[in-house]
Amino acid sequence: MPRMKILNTVEQEAFESPPVFNSVQRKQYFDFPLALRHLASSLHTPSHQLCFLLSSAYFKATKRFFAPEDFRPRDIEYVAAQLNFSEKNFDFADYSDRTRQRHQPLILKFYGYRAFDHQMRHFLVEEIASMIRSQLKPKLILLRCVDVLIREKVEVPSYFRLSELILNATNSRKKDLATVIERTLAEDTRTLLDTLLIQQIPIDGTAPGKTTAYKLTLMKKLSQSTKPSKVKERVADLNLVEDLYHRLGPVLDALALNHEGIAYHANSVIKSEVFQLARRDDEDRYLHLIAFIAHQYYRLQDNLVDVLIASLQSYQNSALREHKDQCYARREQRNPSLAALLGYLDETLLRTLTTIRSITDDNQLNDAEKVEGIRTLLNTHETSVSNDGVNLATLKRDLASELSEDDYYRILEARSVRIQNRISPIIKAMTFQGEPGSRELLTAIQCFKDKDGAVDKTAPLEFLKPVEREAVTDRGKFRVSLYKALLFLHIQNGVKSGTLNLQHSYKYRPLDDYLIERGRWSRDKELLLERAGLQALANPRTVLDNLDEALHAQYLTTNRNILDGKNSFITFGQKGAFSLTTPTQEESEAEPLQNFFPERHYVPLLEVLATVNRYSSFLDEFQHWQQRHHRGRPSPKTFYAGLIGIGCTIGSRKMARISHSINESELEHTINWYFSVDTTHAANDQVLRLIDRLELPNISCRSSDRLHTSSDGQKFEVRAESQRQLLVQILRQRPRGECLQLY
Repeated sequence: MPRMKILNTVEQEAFESPPVFNSVQRKQYFDFPLALRHLASSLHTPSHQLCFLLSSAYFKATKRFFAPEDFRPRDIEYVAAQLNFSEKNFDFADYSDRTRQRHQPLILKFYGYRAFDHQMRHFLVEEIASMIRSQLKPKLILLRCVDVLIREKVEVPSYFRLSELILNATNSRKKDLATVIERTLAEDTRTLLDTLLIQQIPIDGTAPGKTTAYKLTLMKKLSQSTKPSKVKERVADLNLVEDLYHRLGPVLDALALNHEGIAYHANSVIKSEVFQLARRDDEDRYLHLIAFIAHQYYRLQDNLVDVLIASLQSYQNSALREHKDQCYARREQRNPSLAALLGYLDETLLRTLTTIRSITDDNQLNDAEKVEGIRTLLNTHETSVSNDGVNLATLKRDLASELSEDDYYRILEARSVRIQNRISPIIKAMTFQGEPGSRELLTAIQCFKDKDGAVDKTAPLEFLKPVEREAVTDRGKFRVSLYKALLFLHIQNGVKSGTLNLQHSYKYRPLDDYLIERGRWSRDKELLLERAGLQALANPRTVLDNLDEALHAQYLTTNRNILDGKNSFITFGQKGAFSLTTPTQEESEAEPLQNFFPERHYVPLLEVLATVNRYSSFLDEFQHWQQRHHRGRPSPKTFYAGLIGIGCTIGSRKMARISHSINESELEHTINWYFSVDTTHAANDQVLRLIDRLELPNISCRSSDRLHTSSDGQKFEVRAESQRQLLVQILRQRPRGECLQLY
């Protein structure tokens, strides 16, 4: 069986060799404590003393021991100078393996570490098995093993021993899964899985041709379209996959694959050709097909819920825009009536009231004359609101309508039929579960499914708000379309808020499913906190008390500085109000950066990628999807061609034709097996870490606690009709010779 190649030749050599120190690091690690110098001085020969101190420094830096022939010459000269030794005073041949074995326990004891013994090997095997169940890449497993050993204060063994442990654990996991498949998979289920690897029989009943697609191939791709016809096709696929998933339920339970394991095996199926799957061993092939069915079952539900959220958000936004437009139009029509009303109040009513006040304040008139004068004034100025162009009844009705939501609900009702064609099939096919607060909504969903969407006035209304309930049952009439629209919107809000979730999903599971299991947390809380380095946060009350004391002490310090006049940036007014001033920054003259950039204005994209990779090594993050049994790694130029071909929407085939010495099959193989969402994000993170280490991006930062960001080029899945599809339609419809400019 071929050995797993975790690190390439350069990485393996770097792992097995002593670190390369710069001048600052050399001063740091070769500054030996007095106790360690006393141990070295007790040794017999200068070569023993020198090798002992070098081994101590290398262990302090890497927690590993190295052979004397691998010691760095500059480090030897540096330590020899400290000991006042000349090159003639020591010989590495004198430092035998047995002597090294005697010295290593002394170094381990001095630094408080233990040797990598059988007990620690058993502990590390369990850690590796846990990481393999999560389908971590072998290189990441190796690095985490080193972190675990350092955390447990244990010597780091050689690369060969660690890779052997990882390989054995991987083989053991593979054998266990194959044994479960062989024991639990019935013969009829095997036959059912084998039918996925045969070609689809055409509708006319003729024999499949060379270009006829396989059943498995037809199940790989998922559409992102929100068209009703495409949604119904995916609902039909979900019903088909759901039947297969439930038939494979006992096998999946016995396999106990987590979501990472299911995604790993399923993506191997998606990336493989049918003939590559057929060549696998029976148990291995069935394992991949079972994981693929579970994966598609989860993905289809996530896909349909994404369509539900996106379609309803668009539906709600369009309804709000139409309602806003209606309000603006009604407001323009109402402005003349409001102007007439204000004129009536100003010219007639207020003038009449002013005259009445003057009559009541006239002391020369008795009460009877005042009443008679007021009555005469009212008879003189008695006018109707309609004569002055004011229709108070209409104006009042318009204002009441604007303050209510009746118009908005009418818009939802009018647009409901169109959204039902997209959402109703999804609701009927999905099985929602929820938190205790969503019980009424779950009852309404179940009623909708039981009646196949044909709801009536007996439908549950408890999940609706009082104003929504009143709108649905307006004047004793049950508005079915409005009820469905509000039901859909409540489902959307429930999914987005987390009160509604799915059992079989990647993205919409209950929150507790993403957390550490409650039983494991209660059992292994201290161990988990120790692994995460969070022992200091184990008791939240203690943490909060310490933070409160630190905050109070800082308040006292700040107030004391203000009272003592040490803080010149705060001033107080006469009434006790304070004001703060920001210190001005001194202007500094900087040399222009033009001399540091190339004289040519255009830099090839290939040169940009190669330069960035030279300093960030982002290409190392593009790892093969399968952990084992894959051929040699493609050349960097193939990765660059793939990045440019996909990033610039050139395509792999055209990119291979226009590129020099790029093989098309190798390029497609690289894109298929090395490019994924996870590897792309990891490569982007490497570039971002390089940017964070540079000084130039921090020049324009005005504040150290604020981050100035820009797009990092990450791509995310499109939920609705993509802009690219719209662009293709525009290009096809434009007249020949017409120019199209995009922004």
